[in-house]
Amino acid sequence: MKSGFSHMLDLYLTNSTIFKTNILFGSSDVAYSKSSFDEKQITRSNPETSMASSNLQHLPLSVTAYRKDTFADLNLTRTETSTKEIITIESRMKNVHRGRNEMPHNKNERQRECDNCFKHDFEYYIQNDHICDTSSMHENIDLLILVTTVHKNGFVREALRTTWLSCTKNNTANVRHVFLLGKTFDNRLQESVMRENDIHHDIVQEMFIDTYQNLTYKTIMGFKWASTKCSNAHFVMKTDDDMWVNVPALVKLLSGTDLENYLQTGLTGNCRAKESPIRNKNFKWYASLLSYPDVSYPPFCSGTGYLTSIKVASEIYHVSPNVPFFHLEDIYVALCARRLGLSVKKTVGFYAGRRLNVCDYKKDDVLTIHHVTPSKLTEIWNTLCSLK
Repeated sequence: MKSGFSHMLDLYLTNSTIFKTNILFGSSDVAYSKSSFDEKQITRSNPETSMASSNLQHLPLSVTAYRKDTFADLNLTRTETSTKEIITIESRMKNVHRGRNEMPHNKNERQRECDNCFKHDFEYYIQNDHICDTSSMHENIDLLILVTTVHKNGFVREALRTTWLSCTKNNTANVRHVFLLGKTFDNRLQESVMRENDIHHDIVQEMFIDTYQNLTYKTIMGFKWASTKCSNAHFVMKTDDDMWVNVPALVKLLSGTDLENYLQTGLTGNCRAKESPIRNKNFKWYASLLSYPDVSYPPFCSGTGYLTSIKVASEIYHVSPNVPFFHLEDIYVALCARRLGLSVKKTVGFYAGRRLNVCDYKKDDVLTIHHVTPSKLTEIWNTLCSLK
């Protein structure tokens, strides 16, 4: 069954004479980026939309979304008539343009550059701007770890806090962490997140809709928060909540002068020099020709875990308004890096293969491992190992 909110959107939008499609979070057609809500001034022309006022509060007054077939950022504004709501659409892609001497094959396809077409202007719901405060401590912040997560994964976040994130000492040590979230319409989940934050004070949340297709918003939020709330950190890592991260090995790696200097103008991780877009719609990382017309991606680092400096994180955030949205967040970061003239390079140890011996996870040559369950994290953490 669809939620009342999604069902109402179906009814309103399919009745529209302007835009006939389904708009659902994570649907095959459109995904939301943000919305504002108003229970007033709602006109109902279909008896099926006669719902309790408690449900009507979720009908958007205005919605910013993108088409999934083009991933062009769209501005949807609700206007009123005497009989029903009409959704009008104005593309935000008017001012985008490809690189010099390149002409678009299709006016709807994603362009390389734009003039302020991708504004990240969402309000914080939770911001915890104290996390990088060192006024009462003598610790320098060597590394800030940004962890993308989803609302329902409270038990996963707790496993991270009690294992490899415990080195942050509740965000008082030389390494700090923050969990990144968007908005949910599940009040129960939101209340749970609020209670969790009341205890740990380590969550940052903005008012874009939290979906897989909106991971780019989440990463840019992280860089925005890092550059404005944690500018005293030296380095930034972006990773996911299903990862093993060997924090002591990372800190040791960052203490090397060569890498420290390199990260002032680049990124490192499990990086690839060249990769072609997947054109098969059945794959998770599908990209249509309209969403990405080029034959290959720029060099990029896997979003499962990469490192850069706070300087580069800030530069990526500030250039992002002029780089059109793309739904694969690690590719989007690479597109911003290309615009800035930054480099990426592979570092051995990121995205290391599975290990049969849990003690191998703690060795210096293992920096990150993907798809590690909370129970496995606990096993790794609680196993005493001799790392000679």
